[in-house]
Amino acid sequence: MGILTNKIIMPELGLELDLDINATVIHKGSSFENYNALAFYKNVIKPNLKDFYEDELNSRKVINACITLYHLADWYIPNDKNKRNELKSKIPFNEVLESVANGTKHCNKTKKYQTGKKEGSYTYTKLIVDNGTNSYNLIDILKEIENFWNIEFKLRH
Repeated sequence: MGILTNKIIMPELGLELDLDINATVIHKGSSFENYNALAFYKNVIKPNLKDFYEDELNSRKVINACITLYHLADWYIPNDKNKRNELKSKIPFNEVLESVANGTKHCNKTKKYQTGKKEGSYTYTKLIVDNGTNSYNLIDILKEIENFWNIEFKLRH
């Protein structure tokens, strides 16, 4: 009959080993279960966008959506900056998203596109981005970028 143990002690060597035979490392080197761009898009970005669309005045949800969506290009083309920049030039409103994501992440109050809430007596409150010349509804921008990635990944909308 075998003896089951979870600890090996070798005092002559000064070693004490704790064994966990149930532990397994999966997708080592990935960000948890997100081992490629598509997994990151489906597991992190899509839920972040859904959360924001359902509660579009929640700044935490929009920040999570913007930061993760902007960095998807880094996941999609991780090791070739030139190809990644070429891709970024095709993403609609990428400059706006970059300004919001990096401006939020790095607390840049002088970013090109400023964020805010638009309120008025004849409109519902919405989050906007503005560069002094143009003003955009943030939810429309994120939906257009999401559509770009759905096409890129060949996903149904």
